[in-house]
Amino acid sequence: MDPSQTAWILVLAAALGIGLVFGLFAAATRYCNMGAVADWVNVGDTGRMRAWILSIAVVIAGVALLEFAGWLDLDQTRANYRMADFPVIRYLLGGLLFGIGMSLAGGCTTRTLVNIGSGNLRAIYVYLLVGLTAAALLYQPTLRGWLDQAMLWPGWRVTALGAEQQDLGALLHAANQETPLELLRLLAAGLFLAALGWLWHRLSHNRLRRRDLIGGLAIGATVLAGWLLTGSPLGQHWMNEAALAFDPPSGLGTQSLTFVGPAAETLRLTQSSPALSALTFGILAMSGVILGAFSWYAFKRQLRWQGFASGQEFVRHTIGAVLMGLGGAFAMGCSIGQGVTGVSTLALGSLLVLISMILGSFITLKLMFYRIVFPEAGLCLQMKAVLTDLHLRPTDRHPLREDIPPEKRPGPCGGVKPSPQRHRRHRV
Repeated sequence: MDPSQTAWILVLAAALGIGLVFGLFAAATRYCNMGAVADWVNVGDTGRMRAWILSIAVVIAGVALLEFAGWLDLDQTRANYRMADFPVIRYLLGGLLFGIGMSLAGGCTTRTLVNIGSGNLRAIYVYLLVGLTAAALLYQPTLRGWLDQAMLWPGWRVTALGAEQQDLGALLHAANQETPLELLRLLAAGLFLAALGWLWHRLSHNRLRRRDLIGGLAIGATVLAGWLLTGSPLGQHWMNEAALAFDPPSGLGTQSLTFVGPAAETLRLTQSSPALSALTFGILAMSGVILGAFSWYAFKRQLRWQGFASGQEFVRHTIGAVLMGLGGAFAMGCSIGQGVTGVSTLALGSLLVLISMILGSFITLKLMFYRIVFPEAGLCLQMKAVLTDLHLRPTDRHPLREDIPPEKRPGPCGGVKPSPQRHRRHRV
């Protein structure tokens, strides 16, 4: 066998194994980024949110130490997280769209893949639509040309960060060039881990379940394993061997787990002749997630077919899937691709995408909640309530809380004030 093919087979096999472990633990621990926000918003449970924070902390710590030791190089990754350009509106818009979409679709791409492994037909439909939307925007010439042109519009591109790269360590290095970049990146990682520790403490008002602890550690470890597989000296040797092939495989480069790009890449397989070079790290990792989740649900005897319960649910999932595909393409990643993998590089854009995703999901979940509990309140009144929840309005003027005096509640604003009886039945 051609040595280049052998090298690429090893990469693909390892990617499948990493994805399998990811899917197994994600299913067993109910790890889900949208679920983390939903638990926090709806019932005040921060367990899965802390699992998300823990997974980020694990990867950041591992990347920082491995980069400092010279065992990992993330300056040139397939998804260029640390690029010098800083398209701020693209990051904000992509993150908001993805956050809104995953809330409407009932789960992030991680949960969607895990649900596919359980036999959920809704999840299959959602993931196919995510891939179709992302593929249209990334690979269809007209739409891709529009996206490239849009990136040149005034305000979309910000190149004045003052550093050759946008990660926090490089920004510190631009301000103090006498200190080695590797040391400053280690320092930036330490400071960011301290900030995550403070956030963890602020969210520690309820007990941390063992499954959330295990899930955070396992997910973080698998993302770190992806970086090691493709970015370590051994991984780079395999990549270089594959690049020398007569038909070099697509998807070469230092990378780790992300799930919007692989959805689009999978659909592209239907347009090309079957070949080993058409398979990518992302496709095999994504397949491994489904296989790992299937293994868990088969072991627990929880496999079951699930479809849409109503036309309204179908429409909501359709809109959510399209928004996830658009948001993932704009943001260059999903809640794992940017929210864990990208953040582990300490890229400023990845941090902005993460915050935007959480914000988009928070607003959407709150509006969905108020629409169910207070259907007589108009959209404007519900938006006032959301802005109050975000502390952008005085908290003593919340329009949908029974403990706010009537004289301090805002006007109907195009809607009807909820009745006192409804306030007594439902507390926000």
